[in-house]
Parts: sequence; C-alpha cells; structure tokens
Amino acid sequence: MIAPPLLAILLLAQAAPQHPPPAEPTLVEAGAEESMPAPAVTAYPETGLTRTLEELRKGELMLDAAELEEMVAASLTVIEDGMRVAGSFAYLEPMRRMRERGGVVKELGLAQSFVRVYGGSGIATYRYLKTWVDQGVRRRDEGWCTDVFERRDDGAWILVMRHRASDRPTRITR
Repeated sequence: MIAPPLLAILLLAQAAPQHPPPAEPTLVEAGAEESMPAPAVTAYPETGLTRTLEELRKGELMLDAAELEEMVAASLTVIEDGMRVAGSFAYLEPMRRMRERGGVVKELGLAQSFVRVYGGSGIATYRYLKTWVDQGVRRRDEGWCTDVFERRDDGAWILVMRHRASDRPTRITR
C-alpha cells in the first residue's frame, strides 16, 4: 500500500497542467538579449570597469585619440604635474599632435590596481609607469593615478576625472 502523502504527491503531479514549450524569441527579444550585459559583468561590476581601464591604457599606449574619444567624457578633468586640464579636447589633442610628430609611447604599465564600483560611479586607483619618446627625447614617468568613471545609460563606462601624481618632483613652484 502506498502511503497517503506519497499518493497525494503522485495525484497532484498527474493533475499539474502541462506548460507549452517556450516560443522562439522574436527579433525584438533577440535584440534585447544582445544588449544585456554578460552575467559576469552584472555579478561583478568591477569586471566591466577593469576592461574599460585596460582599453584606456591601450588607447594611450597607441596614442589613439579617436578610440579614446568614445571613452572619455566631454567634461573630463585631468590633474597632472600640478596642473588642471579641463575638457576631452584638451586631454586628447596633445596625443594627436604627439602622434603626428612621430612620438611613440614605449611602455605604459598599470600595477597594483584597486577597482571599486558604487552604483553608477566607479573608481580605479593604480600605479603607472610610462616611458615615451617625443621629438627625439626619451622620457619616463611613474607614480599613482586615480580615475573616476561614470556609467552611461547604455552600460558603458566613461572617464570623467583623472588625477596622476608623479613620484618625481613637480614642475610647479609656489
């Protein structure tokens, strides 16, 4: 004899309505799936920000101002060498000119990175090492950098503020 609770489970399982198989996604649904972020990025938002930081590094390494233009805010503020530069044009134009002169960034390394996301804002702090040749003069700079990012409506991260503090003495005298 079957126990009454087991009998009840069997009867309920037989009486349960059968669900139709899921329909094929429509074009609208398929497009929506492609625009959704990958699960890893949702579960670990720092991953997307780390990718953006690496893309910024590659763009600066290659002096590719056109690529960087999409990743920096028009109102970007950069503080470097004790000076403040405002606007994406003021940040990107020296790269364009250096590339036109034949300047080359030999190395741009990021180390000891610390990335955190706070809602629609993200902060990345890291050590940088940059060596480059411009107009035949080899230069080297290293120090700490903090980048502040904002998440756009489409989910992409854009750079809104950068502060680079070089280990070498500043050129600005007070």
